[in-house]
Amino acid sequence: MEVFFENDIPPYDGTVVALGNFDGLHVAHMTIIRDGIRYAKEHNLKSGVLLFEDNFKNVELITPNEAKVELLGREKPDFVKFRRFTKEFMRLTPEEFIKQLVLNLKVKAVCVGYDYRFGHKAAGDVETLRKLGEKYGFEVLVTDVIKIDGKIVSSTYIRELIKAGETEEAERFLGRRFCVEGRVIKGLQNGRKMGVPTANVDYDKNMAIPKNGVYAGITYVNGLRLKSVINVGSNPTFGAENITIESHILDFHEDIYGEYIRVSFAKRLRGDIKFESMDALKTQIQSDIKAVRAMDL
Repeated sequence: MEVFFENDIPPYDGTVVALGNFDGLHVAHMTIIRDGIRYAKEHNLKSGVLLFEDNFKNVELITPNEAKVELLGREKPDFVKFRRFTKEFMRLTPEEFIKQLVLNLKVKAVCVGYDYRFGHKAAGDVETLRKLGEKYGFEVLVTDVIKIDGKIVSSTYIRELIKAGETEEAERFLGRRFCVEGRVIKGLQNGRKMGVPTANVDYDKNMAIPKNGVYAGITYVNGLRLKSVINVGSNPTFGAENITIESHILDFHEDIYGEYIRVSFAKRLRGDIKFESMDALKTQIQSDIKAVRAMDL
């Protein structure tokens, strides 16, 4: 899979491009993208995904761009094209946007969701796209609404689940576990003082963050997949204020300060508690560790 940026023009004669905000790369998004990859293979074309470099909607991130590239690499489209959401781009009419796609990406088909909108002030919809497809000579493939147990799969709903701490339900709609990633930095080191050192993740502050509490999950570090007890919160027992994400990796004793890690959230074990004593906190932590150790993660 090749990755192209703003001024790059992919050297292809004909492409099938998945269009959308794709802010979460959830189950519905991936269906659109897979439909495009399949169509491209059937018609001897190159498959691609158009992504935006910017968080132009200023919403909490579910999947950062680095993770999107990794996830899409597993699906094996031929290319990903990043586009900046500039003021000039924002002012493009629906037809001007499509003309750019035809000129720069040589589109022969586009894949979109049923509610896709595009162009200045979101003036274009699926019907607009079909008419432009007839005019400029490309097919329009539309993926219908996708529901799980009667609930429409959407990034908005997934954010609500994450922020409510319902990570198991979020996993169903995402199609994978929700993850937070970043480099390990030094924190207050309260865990280390109690004999349960934690990896403090320097996560992107634009990310959607699970509700404060303790979670069972997996930490990925240096190619290893390791069971972990993950704490999200401000450490009320110690009177801290900043929200941190700290992972106690079971049976792991390496120094990983500065390493880039990924933490995935499998299940919320309990809420954030202010304990009356250090001994009470230690007892609870050992109980959390025992519970996670027994889980099939």
